[in-house]
Amino acid sequence: MKPQIQQGATLIEVLVAIVILAIALFGMAGLTSAALKYNQFSRMRATGLSLVTDYAERARANLVGFSSYANAKAYNASVRKAAAKDPTAAPDVCEVKTSVPADPVNTCGATIARYDLAQWLTNVANRLPGGTAYVTTELTDTRVLNIWLIWSAIEEGTGFGRKEQLLQACPTGANIATGASVNCMYFRITL
Repeated sequence: MKPQIQQGATLIEVLVAIVILAIALFGMAGLTSAALKYNQFSRMRATGLSLVTDYAERARANLVGFSSYANAKAYNASVRKAAAKDPTAAPDVCEVKTSVPADPVNTCGATIARYDLAQWLTNVANRLPGGTAYVTTELTDTRVLNIWLIWSAIEEGTGFGRKEQLLQACPTGANIATGASVNCMYFRITL
């Protein structure tokens, strides 16, 4: 009598192969999802860096009005809206006189700083989802801008429904509620 040779796969072998394939596909879906979130996070960081560079250059060009570049207002998610166009009004009239070198007059510093701040905050709101900024200035031996960009959170699940924010701590002066769904990114610029 000849031994029987098995032909084809048994049902158990097929089920095991399907389970292994399903696990691999779920793993790939998780990796793809995480890659998309981190890609969006990377774009937000690049946008934030561009915005901070713009603001630092504005402050560097107006050292007379440096202290007016602060924006230490409490965070209020209900009023943060992106503007469709730049609503910044033209700066107030100011005066610069250098005809007497020993006694120059410059009343434009604070005026230009307020204009720059309003225009920059509009740009932040337009370029970051729900974006705003909290800015403090330090004037010691050097001029220092402390800038926190705040925007709607990108969250990454860390397992079993637990969420964790991807960025740095938000400033205490912004009064952001514990558990608020925002991200903060901090920059310290020395001019």
